[in-house]
Amino acid sequence: MSTKPFLIEGIALWLITVAAGAGRAQEAPSRVILYLASDSSVVGHYRFLANEKSRLVFDIPDDDPRVALLRDATAPRQLDTEIGVTIVSVPREEEEDRRYLVYWLGYQSTGGDSRSLSPLQWDSIFRKAGRRASVDLTPRGAVQGVQVGSAAVRPVGQALARILGALALRVPADSVGVGSSWQSMVTITVNRPDGSPAQVSVRVTHRVRELSSEADSLRARIEFDGDAVSGSVGEPDVSGRYYGESVFDVTGGRYDHVLALAELEVRWSAMEGLPPSRTLVEWRGEATRR
Repeated sequence: MSTKPFLIEGIALWLITVAAGAGRAQEAPSRVILYLASDSSVVGHYRFLANEKSRLVFDIPDDDPRVALLRDATAPRQLDTEIGVTIVSVPREEEEDRRYLVYWLGYQSTGGDSRSLSPLQWDSIFRKAGRRASVDLTPRGAVQGVQVGSAAVRPVGQALARILGALALRVPADSVGVGSSWQSMVTITVNRPDGSPAQVSVRVTHRVRELSSEADSLRARIEFDGDAVSGSVGEPDVSGRYYGESVFDVTGGRYDHVLALAELEVRWSAMEGLPPSRTLVEWRGEATRR
């Protein structure tokens, strides 16, 4: 299933700065410090894309009479989401959470159980309720929440929160050089067998693969990977992998590109008369600066 991309411009969540003059040096510095933006007015234009494919599997034999009844529930699902935004940072003290105002230029979601509105309907909503959301993050980049001012545009805010929470956007606490690593957690939202949402945690390790100087910029290329973390008693058992990379324009102070992929298996206990089951998830998230 595919979406019809429209012209929209895409993401930037933090400023990355280095010691004075390092960004314009002919050779890349040995170490850099990555900072979350808190004192700049316009951060940038970005495009978010997310694709989720999932299939629910019940562990019952083929001759079980419930197989036919559960056929619709086990049909493969796909959800495609596209959001174009302009991100503006709100000044904060160094130790405070960072706040961003997000103005979306376009939104489209298709597949699964989502109900997409026509462009005319969205334009009508935007005129009445506005296109703005507020995003709060910790100084190191953990998403604290996404708020919107109207229930009419809540689907956009919820979609944005799901994508942001699943991208490996955390910055390190100390300076880093090539080969340096740090850890963070991301959360990927999946649906339980009854359709309600559940969050799966993934422990991620980030590694600086390259620092490179060009004519007028310094770039940091960071790769990351991780494993799903099984929940406590009563929570689903999860396995699988998460991986990807991000590219920073250090001199410009923004993400150029973030790409993350996840392949997960979530095992559910029997619930409300349903037999034990597994959800197989393939997730792909991307953020690109325009």
